[in-house]
Formats: sequence, structure tokens, C-alpha cells
Amino acid sequence: MSGSKDPSLYGMSKSPAGTTTKSGPRSRAKKEDIFSTHNRNTAKRAKCDLDPDAGGAFEQKHTTNGEVLESGVWQRSKRKMEEKAMLYAAMKRGDVEDADERYAVDFDRKWAENRDGDEEIEEDDDDDDDGDGEMVEYVDELGRNRTGTAAEAALAERMKRAEALGKEADDHSTARPSAPSNIIYGDTIQHQAFDPDEPIAAKMEALARKRDTSLTPPPETHFDANWEIRTKGTGFFQFSDDAGERKRQMENLERERAETERRREERTKKVHERKKVLEARRLEIQKQRGKRKAEEFLEELGVELGGRGMEQEDEVRDEFVEDEGSEEMMRRIDKAVEDEREDG
Repeated sequence: MSGSKDPSLYGMSKSPAGTTTKSGPRSRAKKEDIFSTHNRNTAKRAKCDLDPDAGGAFEQKHTTNGEVLESGVWQRSKRKMEEKAMLYAAMKRGDVEDADERYAVDFDRKWAENRDGDEEIEEDDDDDDDGDGEMVEYVDELGRNRTGTAAEAALAERMKRAEALGKEADDHSTARPSAPSNIIYGDTIQHQAFDPDEPIAAKMEALARKRDTSLTPPPETHFDANWEIRTKGTGFFQFSDDAGERKRQMENLERERAETERRREERTKKVHERKKVLEARRLEIQKQRGKRKAEEFLEELGVELGGRGMEQEDEVRDEFVEDEGSEEMMRRIDKAVEDEREDG
């Protein structure tokens, strides 16, 4: 077989010089088949399964040599099974609603299937009876005397048996109260057929015997300073525990308060009158001081003038005396006195 390759078979063109060049696109590598590669290492896992010494997550935990389990493990398993049995019975009776679909058993569907089966059985019975319309008397599940067909009587009998089986089941896991057994059915007037309040009344009576027998409401009490160990203030007054004596003490305090307020008002009036007298005296002293300052001013003025006669001095004095009540004259005199002191 020749070592040369035919260029036409491999997509290559032959050049005039005798060399070959590729003319077509390069082919891609073939992908692996997903159906043959998705479950890798199968042989390795199978080999581990055949190895008796290999443990792992699937190693058998319980023993098969007939040894007795520990008491704690056995009690826990028993308690779990009892809880499951009670839950199963409650769900079968309809006491537990599986709104969140937490449980795998659909009792509604099972009940519907059982009812469909019962209806089929009843239809078969009706077919076997060939339309027998004989009426019979029977007692339904509520204890009432009814008249109906034989099929209805059989259905009532089955319902009574189912109710009896339900009563025999463990009822302590359900919150539904059991029906009273001493109810009278029929036209008889029921009067205290059962008394559910009797145990409640007994409990209330027991609580009443245990309750506090002190007065209700409690007697009126007042503050007692002897209960506290502390230093009392100057104005502290301890009232008596006796109601009459306490009332008299309160009346005395009210009288003392009224007397204190009266004396306080009198003292306030005296203070105001004293202030008025002092104000009048202050004005009189101020007036006299003004006169004295005026005389001193006139004397100093007479000395300064020197050449003026006594007549002018008398005229000035008379003029001052005439206007001594004038405030303007007082201000002039005060200003002249201050100017004289500044010049001196």
C-alpha cells in the first residue's frame, strides 16, 4: 500500500510544485454520549458493595443474634409506636385535620373509596334481592326506632358497629368529649338528663372553703408612724387611731390654721401701715434737708456777693420761701449746690 495520500479524499488541493494544502474546515472532536457517561464509577461502587469488610452509611446497625435491647431504647420505641397509633386513630376518626399535608395517609380518600365499595355492595345486595321492597323496623345509630328497607337496616347496623369500634379505640389522645350515656331520647321532657356543671360546682365550693375569710372590703386603716423607723420632721403630727379622737384632732388643726391665717393678715396690714408712715417721714426729712441746703446756699451766696445789702438777701429769702413748694426750685437749688462744690 502506498504511503502517499490522495488529496481529493482529504479535502486538500495539490499545488503545481507537487505540495498539498488543506482547503476544507477542520473537523471537531466528537462529544461524549450523555447516556453512557452520566453514571460514572459504577463498577467501583459495585465492587465496594461486594466487599464484606467495607462499612459506610449502609452498614447494618441492629443486631441479628437475638440479644435483648436496652431498656431505654425499648421504652422510646414503644412510646413512639404508641404515639403513632394514637395519631392514626385520631386521624381516622377525623379529630386531626391534615391541612398542611404533613401525613402521607389520605383518610378522606380512603373513606371515599370504602364508601364507594359499600355502595357497590349495597347495589349488589339490591340486585340480589331483585327489588325486594319489604319494610322492616330497626334501631339507628342514634337509638331511634325507624322503619325502612332491609338495606337501610343493614347500613344502620354497620354504622353502629363502627361507632362501637371507635369507642373502644384509645380516646385519651383526642380533645373531642365523649357523648353522655344518660340522655333520654323521645318525647319525654328532658330535665337534668346529665349535669355537666356538677364537677365545676364542686371545684368552686372547694375553692370557696380555701379562700380568705377576712372582711371584704378590708377595714379602713390610716398611716401609723410606728411602722417606720426614721426621723420625723418638726411639723410631723401623729394622729390617733380612734376615729372620734382623730376627728377632734383634725378640727383643732383647722382652728389653728384659721387663727394663723388671721394673725398673718393682721401682721401684713401692720407692715403696710408702717411702710406708709416711713414713706411720709422720709418725705418730711427730704423736705427739711432741702430747706437746709437752701439756707446754706443763700449764706454762701451772700458771702460771695459781699457788696449787696441786706435788702437783696431778704428779697431772695422771701422769694425762696414763697416758692419752697415748687419742685423746679428744689432742682435749681440742688444744681447750684453741686456747682459750688465742684468749683470749691
